[in-house]
Amino acid sequence: MPELIPDFLTQSRGWLLLAICLLALLESLVVVGLLIPGVALLVSLTLLAQQQGIDPLLWCALAAAGAFAGDMISYELGFNAQQRIRHWSYFRRHPRWLADGESFFFRYGVWSIVLGRFIGPLRPLVPAVAGACAMPRRQFYSANGLSAPAWALLYCLPVFWLGEAVQDYLDGSQLVLMLLLASAVALLFSFWLRRR
Repeated sequence: MPELIPDFLTQSRGWLLLAICLLALLESLVVVGLLIPGVALLVSLTLLAQQQGIDPLLWCALAAAGAFAGDMISYELGFNAQQRIRHWSYFRRHPRWLADGESFFFRYGVWSIVLGRFIGPLRPLVPAVAGACAMPRRQFYSANGLSAPAWALLYCLPVFWLGEAVQDYLDGSQLVLMLLLASAVALLFSFWLRRR
């Protein structure tokens, strides 16, 4: 079954490290993060990294950097768009999602940046809303800088430990096949939800 694993991920740690950084960025990016099954892909990549013996702290640092960058881009897009964000075609089709992000932001203020990172559907919305509402950059970047590493540690380290625990029961190809199937199901479910 190893041929099911893309060569560029199994043969190069560099590609795998780049993949986690990009995935964390895309999962945090406004609108884009709503369309991808980020957690399923994050778990799959993290277990693959664990199988390859990548240092978990390096893995978490790159995930944190990607998450920080995704939120930064989302904030700056919102800051530059201001209230024009409501006219983005995606939010015109799904106005409730933007309204949920705004409600959460107004309720928790600067803490919404920290808390929202841990709530899947809000993760890619709150930074853009914070920017559109002209949250001061210093406040945003402080909260983003604290929450990105916390998110990476809480999401990635337990998966590394899980990978170590299941190594005794599954070989690498069985684990990867299971993860590919789980990711495919999550991706199909995500597309189904978006079409509703």
